[in-house]
Amino acid sequence: MKLGIENINEFKPLIINKNIGLITNFTGLTSNFNPTIDVLNKYSSVKKVFTLEHGLHGIVDPGQKVANYFDQTLKITIHSLYGSQFAPTTDELKDIDILVFDVQDIGVRYFTYISSMFKLMQVANKLNLPFLVMDRPLLLGRKMPLGQIIKPDFYSFVGMLPLPNYYGLTIGELASWIKNTQLPNLNLFVSHLINWNPELNVKENGLPFVAPSPNLPSMNALRLYPGLCLLEGTNISEGRGTVKPFEQLGAPWIDEKEFTKVLQDYLKNSGVLFQPVWFKPSSSKFCDKICKGVQIHIVNHGFNPLIVAIKIIRVLLVLYPDKFKMDLVSPAIGTKHKFIEYLMGCKFHNLDDIERLLVIFEKDYTPFYKIAREYYFY
Repeated sequence: MKLGIENINEFKPLIINKNIGLITNFTGLTSNFNPTIDVLNKYSSVKKVFTLEHGLHGIVDPGQKVANYFDQTLKITIHSLYGSQFAPTTDELKDIDILVFDVQDIGVRYFTYISSMFKLMQVANKLNLPFLVMDRPLLLGRKMPLGQIIKPDFYSFVGMLPLPNYYGLTIGELASWIKNTQLPNLNLFVSHLINWNPELNVKENGLPFVAPSPNLPSMNALRLYPGLCLLEGTNISEGRGTVKPFEQLGAPWIDEKEFTKVLQDYLKNSGVLFQPVWFKPSSSKFCDKICKGVQIHIVNHGFNPLIVAIKIIRVLLVLYPDKFKMDLVSPAIGTKHKFIEYLMGCKFHNLDDIERLLVIFEKDYTPFYKIAREYYFY
């Protein structure tokens, strides 16, 4: 199998002897771990490098601003698109002939890499710059879309496009959908994957697993993230700052044994099991405090992470009505709605909302599938 960056020969006329603006990060690698910037510099000249949340090398905490800096190894200034600005300025692109995007995505709406790509595509469209996307596989393989399409009133940087929670398109397929639905005049090119089997995960396709985010270090974290990310909008630790982010959750005031028993009964036959655990985050919520809760063990990869997460939230509301809160507000994302509602993409702050969504999701309501499959390259 070949990645989009390894299929670059097909796009020689576009890039040879051109001044390239490259958008990349620590995931922009060939299957032999050669950085995309080195590959492109064999054909032309990378004049500007732009990077996204977590920074070029993945050492910036989630949600923290990324600063511009001069990279001593690459001998080039790294421009942040997750700090004081979210898109390049016209002046920054005045000497650029083409923008190239090579970042590993995961097919989940909350992942800010796709919001950054959308902003970049808007700028490329405005300046009539070609936009070349190096396609990358969905790390878990192709899955059915999950959740509802976000309502426009809940658009933010964790959801800028009419997508469900999990949309199931590769980054190249998503770019094609964006062009057709949002930016029809964009000069878009996609360097396709070669011999990718969408029914297999990245390892089964013969490629190494490169973590797409510092807090998604494992395949199981990726499997749980489309649902467990919702906990970021609550006062529950989602495991950030531990060795198992998104695989465990808790808080100092939880009775881990009672919590485990209720979850085990309520989510029987859901494809996951719950282990009572204690953990102490070294960063993020409850930093350096002992949390009690559960670790989630996946026993059936066909489980629905969104339903699992919503049911966990329901149990927390019932067991801990005075302590569990879903009213966190993120000024960086928006203050009109609660943070969890921006993540969910709709009204979501009480048991009635939970019951309503569970009824919809348990019917395998996936309206985006009919749209998504029209954009499948593979």
